[in-house]
Amino acid sequence: MFIVHRIEEEMWEEVVKERPNRFMVITQSGLSCHLHDPGRLKELIYPGNKILVRKLPGKKTTCSVVAGWDGTWVIVDSRLHPILARKFLPGNVKSEVKVGGSRLDFQFDDTWVEVKGCSLVKNGVALFPDAPTKRGQRHLKELTEIAKQGHRALLMILVMRAAKCFLPNEATDMKFSSAFWEAMKEGVKVEIKDFKLEGRDIIYISDLELCEKV
Repeated sequence: MFIVHRIEEEMWEEVVKERPNRFMVITQSGLSCHLHDPGRLKELIYPGNKILVRKLPGKKTTCSVVAGWDGTWVIVDSRLHPILARKFLPGNVKSEVKVGGSRLDFQFDDTWVEVKGCSLVKNGVALFPDAPTKRGQRHLKELTEIAKQGHRALLMILVMRAAKCFLPNEATDMKFSSAFWEAMKEGVKVEIKDFKLEGRDIIYISDLELCEKV
C-alpha cells in the first residue's frame, strides 16, 4: 500500500442537485461541474448525494467532480486513470497509440496496454462496465488480435474503491464479458489494481484476482 498520486487542486464537498447530461453535474449550491466519466454512475451521482469536486474549471463549468460518496469516496474522474496507470509502466511508454480502428492508451517495447477505470463494486466484487460499452468491446478485440499476432497485450483495470476481486459485468454487457474471456483465452494479460482516496492522496491498495465464477 502506497501513495501513487496527490491531487494538488483545491477540493471541497458539494451535494448533487441534478445531472442534466452525462458530462455535467449541477450542485445544490448552484455550481456547474464537469464529470469526466461517461458511465451511468447511478450509485454515486444522483440528487442529494455528496460529491467531492476540485477547482478545475472548463469552458462551461467552474469545477470538476473528483469522487462520489458511497460509504467511501469513489473516484469518478477518468482523467486520473492514465496518471495512475503510468506509475506501473516503464518510463519509455507512449500514449494514445493507434491500432486498427482504435487508439489504445499505451505502448512500450512490444506491449500494448488499454486502461479501464472501475467504480462499481457489489458485495466486494468489482464490476466493469456499469453501462454497455461498444468502445470497450472494440478495445478488447484489438488487444486480442495483438495477442494472436504474437505480441504482448495488457488490459489494466483500475478499481477505484476497496474490493475483494473482479469480474466483467455480464448482466450489464454480455458482449463485453464474452470479449473479456476470449481475450484472456488468447493470451491477453489482465492486471487489476485496487485504489482508495484518502484526503488528497490516491493510494494503491493491492492487485486483485478474478473472482470465482458461480
